[in-house]
Amino acid sequence: MANFEAQVDIVYLWVDSNDKNWQKKRRKSFEAFLKTNKDDIALYANTNGRFRDNGELIFNLRCLEKFFPDHGQVFIVTDEQRPKWLAQNKRVTVVDHKSIIQKKINPLFASANIESYIHHIPNLSENFFYLNDDIFFGMPVDIDWWFNKKLKYFYDNELHDEYNELQSMLLTPINSSIQSKLWLKERYKNYKHRNIPLAHAPRPYKKSLLFEIEKQAIVLFNKIREKNFRTWRTPGIIGDLVPRWLEYNKYAEIIHSDFLYIESGSDKIETELEFLTQKFGKIPFFCINDTCDDTDALDDRLQSVREGMETLLPNKSSFEI
Repeated sequence: MANFEAQVDIVYLWVDSNDKNWQKKRRKSFEAFLKTNKDDIALYANTNGRFRDNGELIFNLRCLEKFFPDHGQVFIVTDEQRPKWLAQNKRVTVVDHKSIIQKKINPLFASANIESYIHHIPNLSENFFYLNDDIFFGMPVDIDWWFNKKLKYFYDNELHDEYNELQSMLLTPINSSIQSKLWLKERYKNYKHRNIPLAHAPRPYKKSLLFEIEKQAIVLFNKIREKNFRTWRTPGIIGDLVPRWLEYNKYAEIIHSDFLYIESGSDKIETELEFLTQKFGKIPFFCINDTCDDTDALDDRLQSVREGMETLLPNKSSFEI
């Protein structure tokens, strides 16, 4: 197959959790949500760490410019917001939820709901990466490797137990795996599932294939789009079901890879950041997940993450004022 030369866009979800208007919407929405979904709320669905902006997008864009300067358009999907530090740059487009979600009534606080619409972004290229802002490229991006022949997705490092129904006390990645198994086994009798969650990683997609799986799994898509906060009954589709469906249909492969997963709430955060410094430039991707939950934004661990990323990526990107 020839070298991959098509444009590859970048999609991020982003929220400014310091926005007073957004905070008011979150409080009112969660109060209303609990009235009918109290038993369904997912673990950590409404902690501050779920939404906190610790400068991740700034550093992510610096990383993007360093390791993938030939990227296409950058789309930042958000709710009536715009990063205050974002420069006017023809390579970036801020996409409001309302422009991709028809009949949007309630504010959304469930990334699984929002991300189910990303392929509806106007003018999005056929080939694109979807990145949570806490997932970073860790070395120069080889587009041929990511997109040519088969799309690349990655397993986490730990197996989970066998389950035949969703579990209220398990984290979303495991429930996503369970949901994928149930749906794919019902649809394809010879489907074989691996009980391993998928890694927090950059996700390469083809827009046309996302429209195809949306048609085939429209019941699941509609179900997840009914909830504006995370519930354990509606785990994400885009990050688990889609890659496994793509693999089954020979569009993708799910593999193991050398990557770093760091939790900001870890007691060993300083050690983990030091290890990242050693690996930076040599691993395909890494994730720094905010697991400080409801701690204050001035928490020493969060400060360590900001300082560590500033040391790794000291130069402003063209996206910053």
